[in-house]
Amino acid sequence: MYIPSQEVGKELDGSTPPSVFIGSWNYPKVLAGPMIAPLHGDTMVMDHPESWIPENKTQEEIIRYRLNLIRGKRSVKVTDIENRFIEKLRDVSLSSSSIESEAQFIQAPKGMSFDDVHTPFGPSAPLERFEIGNSRWDRDLEKVYFDGDLKAADAVEDLHQRGLPFSNIQKAFSVGAMGIKKKRRLVPTRWSITACDSALGNRLLQKVRDYDIIDCCQIREFASLNNYYAVLLLPTAWQYEWMEAFLRIMGNEELIFS
Repeated sequence: MYIPSQEVGKELDGSTPPSVFIGSWNYPKVLAGPMIAPLHGDTMVMDHPESWIPENKTQEEIIRYRLNLIRGKRSVKVTDIENRFIEKLRDVSLSSSSIESEAQFIQAPKGMSFDDVHTPFGPSAPLERFEIGNSRWDRDLEKVYFDGDLKAADAVEDLHQRGLPFSNIQKAFSVGAMGIKKKRRLVPTRWSITACDSALGNRLLQKVRDYDIIDCCQIREFASLNNYYAVLLLPTAWQYEWMEAFLRIMGNEELIFS
């Protein structure tokens, strides 16, 4: 299967899903910027993982979505969140819909990125200029942003309980849109995913520990995108073991670990 990344010139006129990416290299001075599709209109599906499985998207479709996202980047300090460029990234991250965007790059974007810690994306290049159209913030994210006394972990849990998709919460966390006002800063994308996962997981675990013990063995199954999941529930005090197997993915290998 060959899926080429999108080719663009030094100027790009399109729509951001909304999507931003903040790197971790050279922290606390990082490369941050939007990811823009060379398309107009609703591009949300390109950076909304929660929709891919329910809508039965194939691996090829998902990779094509991601390689059509062009990453612009600019070096910024993580504490400089009142910078006008960062304010635009915040507008993107808190938006309830796709935003019309214009970018001018210092050089034509090149390459693509496949990594085990983030979803793929297409060509990237340093930004000369970045402009966005009108945006409307998601109400729940807006409320969290203007609450400068609300701790970030509490904000993450509150948004999760309100049914906000994890990817929306993570992006808002990444651009410093939640937490105690004077402590806010940019958080690299990969770190923000871990931080939001941990904040939710730790609080859910506190509740799970107090659940009544089930009275029989149960199994729950799910399959999608060439992955199969089986969850065995046993009538014991809370504990867990995770086992994972890679079976004939790159050849004839059979790897199992726990």
